[in-house]
Amino acid sequence: MINLIQKYQNEILISFMETNFMLFISMTVCLVLSIPLGILLFSLNKEYLLKNSLIYELLSIILNMLRSVPFLIFIFILIPLNRFLFGTAFGNLAATLPLALVSISIYTRFVEQALLNVSHNIVDRAISMGANKFQIIRYFLLPSIKIDLILSFTSVAISTLSYSTVMGVIGAGGLGEFAYRFGYQDYNYPLMYLLVIIFIIYVYIIQLIGYYIANKVVKK
Repeated sequence: MINLIQKYQNEILISFMETNFMLFISMTVCLVLSIPLGILLFSLNKEYLLKNSLIYELLSIILNMLRSVPFLIFIFILIPLNRFLFGTAFGNLAATLPLALVSISIYTRFVEQALLNVSHNIVDRAISMGANKFQIIRYFLLPSIKIDLILSFTSVAISTLSYSTVMGVIGAGGLGEFAYRFGYQDYNYPLMYLLVIIFIIYVYIIQLIGYYIANKVVKK
């Protein structure tokens, strides 16, 4: 195992950085867009906020479509859009679009579900205190779901890491492509198992970070 690391350390490092790039960009976009979208979905389904069944159903259909298409096919469907946005359908940057869209569709639902689980007593208290719609969301609902947001984001990050392993189909590189090309296809199974171990450690670290942040928030 040590010999493999020494032999392929440069290639593994490059692949690791490619995976990190895909994960960082897609999860940043996911975090920025999913929380407002999740709040909007929740609000569109509540009389005391922005009740609008038509817009709610339209957004729900779009999110469900993003989650329903098999991911490999979804990558190919987005090739024209990638060409339009980035000037190319291939490479590390192009891979962030399908990863971001899928992560947004998943995390938005997590945000909505977390809000739905908030006790109605909290909402009643906010309304009785004369809070407006913005104040209900900002000062009553969001503080109640901070832990859920952190832990669900951690889960989405792990899922996105898993999705990133197939981005080699558009030449995005990453640990998944390296494991497939130089491990599986070259019958170098020890190398493939080494990369699997790296993935396991990677997931474990993401999980630890998520729990650490959640515990810090609980203590505050």
